[in-house]
Amino acid sequence: MRTATPLARVLLYSHDTYGLGHLRRNLVLARRLLSSPPAPQVVLATGSPVIDRMPLPAGLACVSLPPVVKTGADQYRPLEPSLDISLVRRARSAVLSDVVRRWKPDALLVDHAPHGMKGELIPVFETIRRSAPGTKVILGLRDILDEPERVVASWRADGVVETLERVYDAVLVYGERSVFDLARLYRLPPSVAGRLEYCGYVAGPPPAAPVAPPGLSPGSDYLLGTVGGGGDGVEILVATARAAASTGLQAVLCTGPLMPAADRARLLHAVGARPDVIVAEHLPDLAGVAAGARCVVTRGGYNTLCELVGLGVPVVVVPRPAPRREQVLRAEAFARRGLVRMVDEGDDLGGSLLEAVSGTTAGPGRPRERLALDGSTRAVDAVRRLVEERPAPPYAATADRLGVPA
Repeated sequence: MRTATPLARVLLYSHDTYGLGHLRRNLVLARRLLSSPPAPQVVLATGSPVIDRMPLPAGLACVSLPPVVKTGADQYRPLEPSLDISLVRRARSAVLSDVVRRWKPDALLVDHAPHGMKGELIPVFETIRRSAPGTKVILGLRDILDEPERVVASWRADGVVETLERVYDAVLVYGERSVFDLARLYRLPPSVAGRLEYCGYVAGPPPAAPVAPPGLSPGSDYLLGTVGGGGDGVEILVATARAAASTGLQAVLCTGPLMPAADRARLLHAVGARPDVIVAEHLPDLAGVAAGARCVVTRGGYNTLCELVGLGVPVVVVPRPAPRREQVLRAEAFARRGLVRMVDEGDDLGGSLLEAVSGTTAGPGRPRERLALDGSTRAVDAVRRLVEERPAPPYAATADRLGVPA
């Protein structure tokens, strides 16, 4: 009979190449791990350039990876322009391999990218095989990655399915099968599909009560616009301010820490000195502010939508259409369930957004379906179970067999 192994050390990997989504999801999981007795030691390896601005759970240790910026589908450049992407990738692999070699985690939970950024995890898998063979390697996938045909073609070309078969102990899907059947739509073979576990959606804890935005008195009627990191959200916030004025609401606009200075200047010029508009780079309790809004206008990022749906506030989504269509597919799926209204980003963004906002603030809409939002609890339970019950994987795949992309 196998002796149960306590979960003592968990390494979370978050490649973080654009926006805040991967980082926010990993922080939710880290907080859940650290609050579930007996609490393990948790290390988060992240390439986010804004990790120092985020509220971190007590007890979390962070390892910084040289940050990169996404420039297209599977295309990246170093945040520091003078560096070469191949050099940065090798440096990130070396840092991760050193953590594994010295710390020997019980579990490595990889977020989103089976091979890591540009294949940077493949040497790490070889380090695990040689130096820490007891480490359980687990992949966590958000509900939707992209159009199924694109994912199938990309995974075939890159050998991802082979890695899932030979390296990963389990694949945790942060979503519901009834919303998006990842195994079927991505044509996973039975050897991989049998290791999938749908955990439900990973959402942060709801606020204890609505929070008045800075500068507004309690009880004010306002429209909240939030665009995640803010790298491409200025048009949405400008349109949100105009929709607020047309519907008699005040506007609270959260730019995010990654909005370019030129875009922020354009937004401030567009709203001028209007006393009914508040522009903030960061709201300390964004969920609390959202809970008190008459309506929230947002991008279609995974974390934001999960949290807003959990709050039950009216939501208008303007999903990012490129370089991947995952936000569009998620917004469409949620809209079919009456959870959000969706507006396409296009020439008439202002008019379409005003119509959608007016519809949400006019009264009750169609009945809303429910989502399972306890994904962080179920994911942590799955990690503990894997460490305690499953034997170490037969790491048949090596860096040489899988290849390391340049």
